[in-house]
Amino acid sequence: MKIKTCFLAGIIFALAIFTVYGAAANDIDITFHDKPDPRIRQTISLWDADNIPSRTAWNDSNPTGDPEDFIPNMISVPPADGIEVKGAVMINPGGAFAYRSPAEGLPVAEELSRLGYQCFVVNYRLRPYTQEEAALDLARGVRYVRAHAADYGIDPDDIATIGFSAGGILSGELALHFQGDVNGTALDPDYVPDTLDETSADVAAVGLMYSFYGRLSVASTDTEALKNADLPPTYVLYGSNEVFRNQIENQVDLLEEIGTPVERHILEGYSHGFGARGDWFDDFDRFLTEVFDSSSNFDTQFLRVDEPVTEDGILHYSITVSCDISDVNIITALYQNKILADVRVNKLNGAFVLNPGTEYMMKVFAWTKDLMSPVTDSKAFYHLESDVPQGKMQEMLNNVLESADGNIHYTYYLPANYDPAKSYPMLMTLPGWSSKFNTIETTPLTENSYASGNAKAWTETLGDMIVVSPSLTDWGDKSARQTIELTEYFIGNFAVDENRIYAAGFSAGGETMSRAIDMRPDLFAAYLHSSSQWDGGYENAAKYRIPIYICMAEHDEYYGSEKARDAYENLKEAYRAAGMADADIEKLLVLDIKEDSYFSGSFAGNYHGGGLLFASDEDIIGWLTSRYQV
Repeated sequence: MKIKTCFLAGIIFALAIFTVYGAAANDIDITFHDKPDPRIRQTISLWDADNIPSRTAWNDSNPTGDPEDFIPNMISVPPADGIEVKGAVMINPGGAFAYRSPAEGLPVAEELSRLGYQCFVVNYRLRPYTQEEAALDLARGVRYVRAHAADYGIDPDDIATIGFSAGGILSGELALHFQGDVNGTALDPDYVPDTLDETSADVAAVGLMYSFYGRLSVASTDTEALKNADLPPTYVLYGSNEVFRNQIENQVDLLEEIGTPVERHILEGYSHGFGARGDWFDDFDRFLTEVFDSSSNFDTQFLRVDEPVTEDGILHYSITVSCDISDVNIITALYQNKILADVRVNKLNGAFVLNPGTEYMMKVFAWTKDLMSPVTDSKAFYHLESDVPQGKMQEMLNNVLESADGNIHYTYYLPANYDPAKSYPMLMTLPGWSSKFNTIETTPLTENSYASGNAKAWTETLGDMIVVSPSLTDWGDKSARQTIELTEYFIGNFAVDENRIYAAGFSAGGETMSRAIDMRPDLFAAYLHSSSQWDGGYENAAKYRIPIYICMAEHDEYYGSEKARDAYENLKEAYRAAGMADADIEKLLVLDIKEDSYFSGSFAGNYHGGGLLFASDEDIIGWLTSRYQV
């Protein structure tokens, strides 16, 4: 009978509050913001309208609830300018899951924002939806804030949730059942997880304002469930005249017994539903400050970075850790003129190639893997320079050329003593899959082993020369056009001998380069087509009598040697159609099918990958560089 009386009292109070405040809850102008602006208030939609996890069909049984097309959302309330941001607080108004009391939303957010908290008032789903579905809305909000922690100027660990009455039950539901990686599939098997679901929904603290862990009007007394949930530090606040006081206090006693960090606070003379009234904000600020500070207390002594050493133009670094780093990412970043130039992840011993005449800085960061929060101050080393010896090529990484077809990302190599008054042969070399830049758009273009191997081998054969290697975007006409534009850029801006521009394409790079040869055969003196199929036309290559060397492993696992034979026969027919005799064609076209023995002792891997060797083969380079356009 006691439970029934409390339930009725809660409903009566909720309806009384609704009479005063409830109508405004449905008048929210929802605008989706995919990019947060921490300076202004924003209403942020939490779900894609076509992908909201649910196990309840909407109906109009709750006249105080939301319309059928309601999308759960939250309103951001930023701290005033000049106030240091301490963390984020998710605010959940109460209302018996029949409505959301405005008195427990924005007024609370405004008070906490004055104390330095980035606040979010969560407009979760109401009846007929369950508190579990509402908890998914709250979890989604936590994920959004954590994913944009840098934008909001907070540590991603410093996110708390507080709730009033039913909103407190909702905060507890999140902490009990929906933290971590639990997503919409837990309730709705048809829900399609997205990238935001990869972000943790953990919270650092829970504030239960005249509320408790449990369900509407019933506090949980399940000792094992509460203990196994590993609940975060909990702040419990209620008035001395609280209708649910006995349930709240009994649960706090239980939480203390099982070891949950919990504080209880009573406002004398206050009843259920005081919201932003009462002198409690400064003390809650004290509680959150202590919790957030403790969440950042990692061992900062586990990382040691030796002074980097430069040798032959290579910067070598060594990192030592003295603890288990299975939950940590070690990121080593190289900056050239204050711009990120290269990066290594979880390589405790590594190296960077340095360009001559350039000053660098190297920084080492340690981050938690799940939340990407720093676990120690970064280690920085300044004024690092190359000691490239005489005769060693300069490797220029992470370059971008703006073009009509989008940015072209590329690496290039110059002679150690490059002289713009001279004229150098040039190789335009296109790698395969590993160079596809749209797979690493957010990180620098770093190591290009195919291009660096080509540069070394060709320089040994021809002497000083220029080598250029673009990253590919589509392995089709777009990449071909970009390759041509990059070639023309080097002709116009570097000391290039236009009569000795060679081309090499491996795998997907061969597909692209065959198109570039078809589009602009006049640019290239000779072309090596390695481990690939021919995607371009044949007539233009024949018209300009381009020397073409086709090389393929007999047992190439990806294309098969027939692709090479087909390309050779089709080109041969085109050269005949252009009026050439077979004896002359044999001087311009070569089909070289490599037996398995070719790869013995020089390549450990598959035969297709072994095609990387062809552009560094001294005999093949010799053939290509001895041919000129007729």
